Amino acid sequence: MYIRSFKNGTFRADVRLKGVTKVKTFPTKASAQEWGEQLEENIRTIPILSTEVVLSLSDDDIESMGGAELFQKLGIDVFSIRNAEKLRLINKLTKKELLQLTPQEIESMGGSKLFIHAGKRIRNKTFREVSDEYINQWGKKDIVNQVLRLNYWCDIYGERIITDIDIFDIREHMDLLINNGQRSATINRKKAVLSSVFKYALSRGYVDENVVTNVVVTNDAKVRDRVLSQDEREKLLLACKNSKWNKLYLLVLMALTTGARRGELLNLRWSDIDFELNGTQLATSKNGSSRILLFPAVVMGELRKYQEIGKGLVFSSELNPDRPKDIRTVWAAALKVAGISAKDILNSDGSVKLEKFTFHCLRHGFCTALSDSGKELSQIAEMAGHKSIQTTMRYVHQDKRQKQKIVDELARVFNL
Repeated sequence: MYIRSFKNGTFRADVRLKGVTKVKTFPTKASAQEWGEQLEENIRTIPILSTEVVLSLSDDDIESMGGAELFQKLGIDVFSIRNAEKLRLINKLTKKELLQLTPQEIESMGGSKLFIHAGKRIRNKTFREVSDEYINQWGKKDIVNQVLRLNYWCDIYGERIITDIDIFDIREHMDLLINNGQRSATINRKKAVLSSVFKYALSRGYVDENVVTNVVVTNDAKVRDRVLSQDEREKLLLACKNSKWNKLYLLVLMALTTGARRGELLNLRWSDIDFELNGTQLATSKNGSSRILLFPAVVMGELRKYQEIGKGLVFSSELNPDRPKDIRTVWAAALKVAGISAKDILNSDGSVKLEKFTFHCLRHGFCTALSDSGKELSQIAEMAGHKSIQTTMRYVHQDKRQKQKIVDELARVFNL
């Protein structure tokens, strides 16, 4: 042991013995001397303590002798000695048995800390830990919204061990959402995120199955068949021209002529528009791939009215130019002026007489117009940015007269 004095009147004790190095500063030389001597005595005593003596020591006794870390450095594993019997049972378990342990069984055998100390792999990850892993490997777009969706489930299951979450837990929460009046389509979107986490957990060996897939919520959503007539379309465009927001006509015109999604259009920036090629390239669409939008002359003419230099949003919010415009109010007002219902019109028996018209219906109308003009499904799919022909078929609608024309033509082919 070495005692060193400092100009400020304090004294530092340096202890170097049996591979242990400890230093501590004291206000007096006597107190430094006393601490050093006691520590050296403990360093000599600890290695020769019997198991019985170690077991008799309290946490305070261990701490007063230098702490569990000092014991560990001197070859005495206090934690293992105190849990010797439990460790013996843990070490007897096979790999398969370890992975089949429930959270309750792990806790009854000493807790996850003891299994980790023994170097044994168990399924002790919380839902939040798995969710963090899942989002860290997320390679798709819209990560901000995906994090928000995950946070919803983390608020519910976050600190629970993921293997402890069973089908009954999930079914119970789905029923709660239904009873609270949430639509099945909304619930299924939430369920899809939860299922993705369990699918990832399954791929990593954290669970044996994706229990979410066995929970069925009947989807009450249906594909909207609402397509505007020529008269309705003209009235809508006129209403948009007269809207209090001067760019609504441009937005709706772009949707009608390109079939682009609302989000794709609202997120366009002036730097995205190629005024020489009359179009733009969407870097990432809903299906994760890029695609080119070409604009007709009427759209380009409207764009030039508002053309700006820079990377600002084409359809920016007046309150926050860095965010897209919230069009809900002006869109609803335009529909009202055009006499187009934003709600389903019902018959006396409650059945739907005329479906409501949404902004997304403009996309349906685009695909239908292409189909009516004789374009192939593959061409429509490419223009709309669909990866699957099946998706395109959901958007293509033919009225009764067109269907009648087809069967009449078929009859003539058969000379009937």
